[in-house]
Amino acid sequence: MGVVVAGPAPSLPWLVVDAADREVVPVSSYLRDRMLGDVSPLTCRSYGFDLLRWYRVLWALDVGW
Repeated sequence: MGVVVAGPAPSLPWLVVDAADREVVPVSSYLRDRMLGDVSPLTCRSYGFDLLRWYRVLWALDVGW
């Protein structure tokens, strides 16, 4: 359920997408903000996996953000 994939630009090097291959927009906004704060792309990737785990819990419980 969901996956972390390579992003479209250096300002967003990683995306979290749901089971229907749709971007999880709140996560993208957060990761973009992290990149503006001068974190490494690998840190952004790690945050993406952390947020994916959290979203999987929310999806399993059928609870919105």
